[in-house]
Amino acid sequence: MLTVILTFLLHTLLLAQQGNKTQLPPAAPLLSTALCGKGVFLTSIAGTPVGRETFEIKCVAGGGYAASGQTSAKLPGASIEVETTMELDKAASPTKFTSKGTMMGSPVDQTITFADGKATIRTKEGAQEMLYEKGAAFIMNNVQYPMTFVAAQYDTSRGGVQSIKLFPNLSVNMERTARDAVQPAGAVAAPKPSAFDRYTLQLGQATLILWADAQGRLAAISLPKQKYVAVREEYASFAEPLQAALASTMKELKPDYSAPPDAPFTAEEVKIKVRDYQLAGTLLLPRSGARPFPVVVTSTGSGQQTRDEPVPYPNLREYKIFRQIAEHLAARGIAVLRVDDRGVGDSTGFETLERATTFDFADDVRAQIAYLRTRRELDPKRIAIVGHSEGGIIAPLVAASDPQLAAIALLAGTGKRGDEVLLYQMNRPLELNAALSDEEKAKARAENERIIRTVIEGGDTSRLPSLFHYPWTKAFMTYDPIQTIRKVHQPILIVQGAIDRQVTADQAELLAKAAREAGNADVTLRIFPGLNHLFLPATTGDESEYASLETSRIGDDVIKTIGDWLLFKLQRSEPAKGR
Repeated sequence: MLTVILTFLLHTLLLAQQGNKTQLPPAAPLLSTALCGKGVFLTSIAGTPVGRETFEIKCVAGGGYAASGQTSAKLPGASIEVETTMELDKAASPTKFTSKGTMMGSPVDQTITFADGKATIRTKEGAQEMLYEKGAAFIMNNVQYPMTFVAAQYDTSRGGVQSIKLFPNLSVNMERTARDAVQPAGAVAAPKPSAFDRYTLQLGQATLILWADAQGRLAAISLPKQKYVAVREEYASFAEPLQAALASTMKELKPDYSAPPDAPFTAEEVKIKVRDYQLAGTLLLPRSGARPFPVVVTSTGSGQQTRDEPVPYPNLREYKIFRQIAEHLAARGIAVLRVDDRGVGDSTGFETLERATTFDFADDVRAQIAYLRTRRELDPKRIAIVGHSEGGIIAPLVAASDPQLAAIALLAGTGKRGDEVLLYQMNRPLELNAALSDEEKAKARAENERIIRTVIEGGDTSRLPSLFHYPWTKAFMTYDPIQTIRKVHQPILIVQGAIDRQVTADQAELLAKAAREAGNADVTLRIFPGLNHLFLPATTGDESEYASLETSRIGDDVIKTIGDWLLFKLQRSEPAKGR
């Protein structure tokens, strides 16, 4: 899904605690004077050390905290050398943050002050203001100790899932999910295992695991699928046992991609080699029908997704758009390949994501198509792509370069340049914020436009949010999907929710119009009333509604529209034009 938040980390991992949540013993508070002191975080990826961070948190007289840190790391494709400081009030909300050094190859030298819902960001080039939700915690990519103050917002006495505010206007769901009692690695025996409370945080599509020690101090951080670990130095010998405890839970809850009992199709796990990494996926094959079968490749939305493209909302745990589509098609005689995106799920390649763009992800789809053309039970002339959101950008890119591709179906694909799409997404929350005056809204809109121009024109992005530092963002902003759709000569199905607020419905009409004007006579457009970006029934269509949606499965009308069209276009005889 195309949102203002770029998340190329792992997709949602639904973790449950070991045992009944109500039976967990009491946990130490995560906000107390116990946080104060010096420490060191050691970071690693797949067991290989990549960095070190020294930090100190001081308790300030009268309440509040002052923290500082030095972070040094060599990550795949980039290095980090940065010094940071933080000042926070007694509720652990930031009042000031400074950073100086190098982050991901870009110089950083900024001071941010926070007051009354307005942040002022100062650099050598000047100052800018940004509105934020009061009380929001502040984090910086690849700097560990600020996570202490994110965790500190969680009320351990209340427990359960709690929404934690993050700067500027984001939120993360946090839940205490287990108490892991573990022995240090290499210990023959110990009088008593050490206990660490495990917390699961979900931010958009990203999932993070934190452990706190018996004092409530941050002990370790993990991104399980990326095999990234940051552990407090005194607990280094517990890193592997904690990961093992987490892995046992993950194994129990690993998604089941097998075919349902008595399904008219089989499910085969496949691995596809792409340069130095591999994509893991599931290939559904019909049990009956004439071979070779037609086949569909699915392409997910932005942010690295696992193959079903689930979403991180408890009320939408049954939402699996591509599983629904795949099983519907396979039951009707069309094979379907869906894979975990590069770097997430069971696919490797996380180290490539720092520099990857939509064009690179299009290459991943091309690799999947090349693989399918080697399968004797599949028809190399009857391959189609179904892409959702960013996948709706990728499908035309691949089709324009592959005349043998049979058809593409675009689900909420963009029809405007990325800078227009992103600016709309940035400005919409302002328009909905009744607390802002017209003058404040106008000022914020102007600032958003300045940010967009800075990225597009190659200006200094060091003082901008981390989203704007990545090659993906600039590539997205400067890409015009209309130019590509004009080069697509295969049949096109465009499916759109009428109240989608991430990719607006008018963009579907722009795509259809451009393709037809370029001479493509086989373009079908369907806009479904009352559906949002997820193709679920909604009231406003805004992403803020997702957590309260009552329906988590795509309606039969949408699924059948896609299935009927593909069945017709992928039939053996030459399909008629302009259905």
